[in-house]
Amino acid sequence: QKYMATLPEKIAESVRLANTNLAPVRVSAARAEESSVSFNRRFLMKDGTYGWNPGKLNPNIVRPAGPIDPEVAVVYFDSPDGKPQVTHVNHALHVAVASGRKFTADYPGVLARLLGAVKGSDMLTVFSIGCAGNVNHIDVQSARPQGGPTEAARIGTILAARVLQTYEKLEPVAADALQFRREIVRLPLPPIRPGDVDSARSFAARAGTPDPPKFLEQVWAFQVLDVAAREGRPMETEVQVIALGDQLAWVGLPGEIFVELGMALKRSSPFPYTVVAELSGGSIGYVPDWKAYSEGNYEPVSARVAPGSGEKLVETATRLLIDAYRPGRR
Repeated sequence: QKYMATLPEKIAESVRLANTNLAPVRVSAARAEESSVSFNRRFLMKDGTYGWNPGKLNPNIVRPAGPIDPEVAVVYFDSPDGKPQVTHVNHALHVAVASGRKFTADYPGVLARLLGAVKGSDMLTVFSIGCAGNVNHIDVQSARPQGGPTEAARIGTILAARVLQTYEKLEPVAADALQFRREIVRLPLPPIRPGDVDSARSFAARAGTPDPPKFLEQVWAFQVLDVAAREGRPMETEVQVIALGDQLAWVGLPGEIFVELGMALKRSSPFPYTVVAELSGGSIGYVPDWKAYSEGNYEPVSARVAPGSGEKLVETATRLLIDAYRPGRR
């Protein structure tokens, strides 16, 4: 509570300090691919259902239910004389590798430390997570244990190596026109059937008892109660676009967005470099793509927004990107 109370003041002071220390920079960008550290965590099973984190070497797995996004986006800022200032890295992988009950910077902390060891400790590394609502680090085809600080270190090291290679491919970005777009989007709520609230209350009351409901029953119960508490009010959330010239754009989406939606947004963007970050501008829970709702399991069951909401976010962001795109106008 003390931290939350002082956070606005800290943000304001950060803005003041940044404004005081404004300095000219050069901007460049590049992208690479790294497909060895991320895995879609939803699977079609032999019985026709869709599993969620079904366990390593599970013989009932048929295939992954969706893709990964291997892109590693790098935006680099340095001074006119070449001194490193900031590296922004974006990759679609749940930041939930180290786990446990302690605070951790997880694999982005390892990434930042290793890039700083090469570029200098004065360089700031900023990491943003891409659309990774259904993507994590678990390789179900391997029996090797995964998780904890050592796994976070392994993944951070691999991504750092990929970024270091990508530095050699950086292309200048004309940075003399900065634009910002935002739009508040009203997302519909998932339906609640007669009797759902009473059943959900019953399940929730048993949570933490010696006879708790099954995991998905608990997930469903708290989803129903949260949705019911809104009394029909749509989920209001924000989509943000920042465009730098006609080559580079950042998109901020709320919630944990399915990877399919992030990849579709990047394909529809007119900007050669489009960096999409989830969990930006609000945490509204999981936002699956349309087909996942009929497949079921954890993310769709827990979603606080109705089918089609993810596509609505993509449509809104695409429209804002197109509006901000001004080729040849600087």
